[in-house]
Amino acid sequence: MNILYIGGLFLLQIFVFFEFGSLFFRVSRRTQSSVTMTTLVGFMMNFVVFGLVALPAIFTQRSLSFLSYLWIGIIEVVTIVTCLVCFRQWWSLIPETVRGLRRHSWMLIPLAAVIFAQVMIVFTHVDATADASYYIGKVTTDVYTNTLGCYNPYTGQKLSVLDSRRVIACFPEYSAVISQFFQIHPLKQAKLIMPELVILLVNILYYHIGLLLFDGDEKKADGVVCFAFLLNFFSGTIYTSSTFLLTRTYEGKAILANLVIPAMIYCFLLFWKERELVFAKWFLLIVCLSSCIFSSSSMLIVPVGVTAGMIPWIFKGRRWEYLKWYMIYILPNMVVTVLYLLASKGILRYEIT
Repeated sequence: MNILYIGGLFLLQIFVFFEFGSLFFRVSRRTQSSVTMTTLVGFMMNFVVFGLVALPAIFTQRSLSFLSYLWIGIIEVVTIVTCLVCFRQWWSLIPETVRGLRRHSWMLIPLAAVIFAQVMIVFTHVDATADASYYIGKVTTDVYTNTLGCYNPYTGQKLSVLDSRRVIACFPEYSAVISQFFQIHPLKQAKLIMPELVILLVNILYYHIGLLLFDGDEKKADGVVCFAFLLNFFSGTIYTSSTFLLTRTYEGKAILANLVIPAMIYCFLLFWKERELVFAKWFLLIVCLSSCIFSSSSMLIVPVGVTAGMIPWIFKGRRWEYLKWYMIYILPNMVVTVLYLLASKGILRYEIT
């Protein structure tokens, strides 16, 4: 029964991501092309909206229960709205999904095998690093104290100021909200359900990068997913994106390394190939905004990545109108960087009363 409950929460969160993705496509006036891309976009959108809701609650020192009920209320509104305005789009996706599965043919077997292998690796791996103590301890402490970042995850001691390095990266608070509202142990959400969601979404992203590289050939895109699995499986050293993907999936840095950066690359490929520029422009904005919520490490990585991917493209094609978009993309993480520097020098303090 416990496994069924965990599976139900897994599917529920996928559906919520799908809803946010549907709203994104609806607002951007782009037709939903696939269930997988809608879910991927929705995952990023989900955490952008969550950050906008959670950060004011954190800085005003609201309780976790306040944030939980507020977030679930927002999800209920989103569900009602998407069911009303996106139902026809969802219905039209069903025959296209069936046709897509048929085009995969026998490649569905190795595709399912490599995803299942990654799921089992994450499911069975036990990690006891300092970061594991922080991410799991943060969720657990918030749940059992009904607070938002007011206690030290390592010791349980009450803090006098909020952690200036990680206060913006409120990704753990999301798991705390799910754990508290659905009455599930924080370990199950933070170290089981969320990592499995990340594994699924990473492979979806690999698949869509493969579709872009091989001009929509589904079987070759499946091959990209299989090749990426082998690359990750045999690249597990002490500090690579592969290690974070397969052994430290519950960390925000794992999402930064394996979802945010590849999603940025996907957008850059769309730019360079001159395909779906409007979608690429808005999706990259969502990716850059969500990166601030996932990990504080994004404050340098994302601006550097956006610069490397966009500036040559802008200057090569003299697309000067995209310079303002470049500034918008790097602005969120630059703001986070400035806030962190001010806090590290003692100029800015987030007092806990």
